[in-house]
Amino acid sequence: MPADTTAAAPRWAFVTGAAGGIGRAVCRQLAAQGMAVFLTDLEAAPLEELAARLREAGAPGVAWRVADVTDAAQVAAAVAEAERLGRIDALVNIAGGSGPTPVRTIEEMDEARWRAVLDLNLTSAFLCCRALVPGMRARRYGRVVNLSSIVARGRKGPVTTQGARLAYATAKAALLGFTAQLAKDEAPHGITVNAVMPALILAEQGSRIRARFDALPEEARAAMLRDLPMGRAGEAHEVAAVIGFLCSEAASYVSGVALPIDGAFL
Repeated sequence: MPADTTAAAPRWAFVTGAAGGIGRAVCRQLAAQGMAVFLTDLEAAPLEELAARLREAGAPGVAWRVADVTDAAQVAAAVAEAERLGRIDALVNIAGGSGPTPVRTIEEMDEARWRAVLDLNLTSAFLCCRALVPGMRARRYGRVVNLSSIVARGRKGPVTTQGARLAYATAKAALLGFTAQLAKDEAPHGITVNAVMPALILAEQGSRIRARFDALPEEARAAMLRDLPMGRAGEAHEVAAVIGFLCSEAASYVSGVALPIDGAFL
C-alpha cells in the first residue's frame, strides 16, 4: 500500500512484542491517542486477533507482520512494510523476556541461553532503532521507548517469574545505557529516547507473566506482593499510560530517562 501523504494521514507507531500483555495495552493506548499502530511479534494468530480488536475500537490505522526482531533481515523487512504505510514517528521496543526455565546460579547459565536472552531484550532494540531512527532524524521528529525493568538493578531472593534472571538483569541494565547514549546522540535531531522500568506487572489472564505468577505456590505469590510497597502488582494499562505519555507531544523535553513504574519499589 502506498504511503498516505495527506495532511490527515495518521502518524504510525512501530511496536515490538505487541501480542504480549503490556504490548496489547500499549497498542490500545497509542490508538486511543490517535496513532496508527504497526504490530510485530512471533505468532500470527494473536497479532491478527489484536489487530481486529483495535480496528473495532476505531484505531486510525492497524497493520501487522510476524517478525523475529533479533534477526536483522526480518527487522528490515518489517520496517520496510511499515514505512510504505506512512510516517513512523514512534518506536516502542517491548519484545523481551527471560526464558521459561529458572536459572539459579551462574554456573547453570550456558552460553546459548545467555546470548538468547541478551539478543531478545537488547539486540532487538538496537536493530529496530538502527532501522527506524534514520527516518526520524530526516524528519527531525521521533519518539523511542525501550522496555527495561527494575530487575536491571538486581533482585534478591529466589528466582520466581524471571527465568534466566542473571542474563535478564544484564540485558535490561545494558538497555538503560543504550537508551541514555542514544538519547544524547539524537537529541539535536528532535528525537527523544526513554526507558521504562516496570516492577511485577500482571496483565490479563493468558499473558506469559500472569501465567508464571499464577503457577507459583501461594506462599511465593504472597511474598512477592509483600515486597511491593503498594501491596499489589502493577497492571498493563498503567505501564501503557506512561509509554503513551512518552510517545506524545507532551513529552517533548523528556529524554534519556529511566523511569520506574513500580509503586515506589526502587
